[in-house]
Amino acid sequence: MQFTEWLLLETLKELFEETGDAVSQTAIAERAGITPKVASYWLIMMSENALVDRGPTSEGTAWRVVLTSLGERTLQACNERLEDAGLTG
Repeated sequence: MQFTEWLLLETLKELFEETGDAVSQTAIAERAGITPKVASYWLIMMSENALVDRGPTSEGTAWRVVLTSLGERTLQACNERLEDAGLTG
């Protein structure tokens, strides 16, 4: 997994825990400190790899994203590896 993928999954999880709902790509990009275009590219790739589900809002003006069960398991495994390596705070 690429660092950007981990960053976006971790950010998505954090925002979902705060809101309890799907999160806009724009909010993910802002929180992660990357451009919306970069976030969109990576979220499309992660959607194709079944790590996230994404779809348009009911108004069709933005993309909303949620973690899939595979995305949650993948994020958990990455975080465990970081902890085992002593790379977490």
